[in-house]
Amino acid sequence: MKYYKDYDLEDFLQDDSFRRWVAGEADATEGLWEEIVRLYPDKKVIMQQARELVLTWQEHSAIVTDQQLEDQVQRILHTTQAHTEVTERRFAITKYLSVAAAAAALVSGLTWFYFAADRDTTRSGRANYPAAIRPDSKTQELVNNLEKEMRLRLPDSSEVRLSPGARITYSQNFVHNKKREVFLSGEAFFDVTKDPQNPFFVYANGLVTRVLGTSFLVKATDTNVEVLVRSGRVSVLPLKDIENPTDRNTELLLTPNQQAIFSVKDNVISKSITNMPLELIKPDAEAGFVFENQPVSKVFYALEKVYGIPIVYDAAVMEKCSLRVELSNEPFFTKLDIITQTLGAAYRVSDGQVVISSEGCR
Repeated sequence: MKYYKDYDLEDFLQDDSFRRWVAGEADATEGLWEEIVRLYPDKKVIMQQARELVLTWQEHSAIVTDQQLEDQVQRILHTTQAHTEVTERRFAITKYLSVAAAAAALVSGLTWFYFAADRDTTRSGRANYPAAIRPDSKTQELVNNLEKEMRLRLPDSSEVRLSPGARITYSQNFVHNKKREVFLSGEAFFDVTKDPQNPFFVYANGLVTRVLGTSFLVKATDTNVEVLVRSGRVSVLPLKDIENPTDRNTELLLTPNQQAIFSVKDNVISKSITNMPLELIKPDAEAGFVFENQPVSKVFYALEKVYGIPIVYDAAVMEKCSLRVELSNEPFFTKLDIITQTLGAAYRVSDGQVVISSEGCR
């Protein structure tokens, strides 16, 4: 009797019935794998990954030579040989599996590892994290070795666009202690499924990003970590302060078109506006950004509404200021340049908002 609830990636790939099902061949077990998804929904993501590997092998095996396959098999086995006893069982897989995995890795440049919790975590940037937030069970690690962005879906249906060279790690027991946690090295864009009961955490080189459901970009380098918010809200906090309630004053809240830059060396976060703010809603269909002798308060309100960026100015000083200008598809900061130059004013960006300075209008 097969215990499908204990199947991992290799088990699915090694199962002849599963491979025939992926290939669309008639089989006496027709309907079995749909039933397994229903009975064990936590296997859905792993089954999808196994399916993509099988399809990749079928698509590309004809253009890969036997020698290339053998070389790739040896590279994969050599890389994983020193991990844990758990992986040793996997070395006895069939020739079909070796060829399939090698072809998929050779063609896609993708390396997927399952490893035990006691594996050396330095490589994935997790060695310095407190044990309380370190994945405590089997983890999955994905590295994008392609030259283009790679898309993946996490067990909670959140989507990640992993940039070339980036690495993401997370626990197979994805929702744990009322948290969803991933560890990132490099750059990735996250579109997180809303789940207020289980906040989503991204750990990247000393910075923690916490969300409930939103879309944002995280870019981690050796010196800085950048977080750019596309939609919703996120909070960012230095890792060293996450377990010290008295240090929570270092936590910053980010809204769309805002960003935070964390200095790894100084352990300091600064808040700003993204270089290219995007329109969060479409401008008014009739008026858009066309202003005919409109008070400046209406102009700034229109910008705030469309881009979600606070604009601070002295309403009393600029009370008599009005504007006659027609704007269209210019970037946000170009619009600001045109408006302030027309009014003889100036602006600066401070703490995620735009601050207007003016001596007023006659």
